[in-house]
Amino acid sequence: MFTRWYKLAILFLYVISFPTQAELLPTSTTQLNEKSCRLDLYHLKKNEEKKFESKLQLAMITDNIHRQRYVAIKADINHPKGFENISYYRMGQPVEIFTANWRKKRDEYSVTRLVMLGGTSDRQAFDVFTKLVKQDKGHLELRASNERYHFTAKNKDLNDFLGCLNKHYRN
Repeated sequence: MFTRWYKLAILFLYVISFPTQAELLPTSTTQLNEKSCRLDLYHLKKNEEKKFESKLQLAMITDNIHRQRYVAIKADINHPKGFENISYYRMGQPVEIFTANWRKKRDEYSVTRLVMLGGTSDRQAFDVFTKLVKQDKGHLELRASNERYHFTAKNKDLNDFLGCLNKHYRN
């Protein structure tokens, strides 16, 4: 019996001495001030080294001074250029469809802004997208080009962002 406990203790020490992945990546962040309200959401995926990395970053951004608002998306450099439809899903069903026109940002990453399918206004897309995210309490799924992207905003980040919007965009 003593030998079994001894082996378990050695095994426990062996396991806790392994280097662990100390880096915890956020699923959401905010930048909030009088000039702008910004909520960033990250789709995290494991890479070849089994470490999480942001595969797609979605940002809901307002410029409070110029009264502008838009939804921006950032992907890795390998994302194809050009137009792509991005569907917002809820419980396995499409709820809304947005259009993105991907552009390369030097040799670093690809970026786009969302507009409504058939539309041209990134402000309208922001309003619809924000309403959907609020209804879904920060849990959302986007689908594009046979890929699924899941996002989860921390409750505090979502509430702080919505509070910032209410303060600066009262209708």
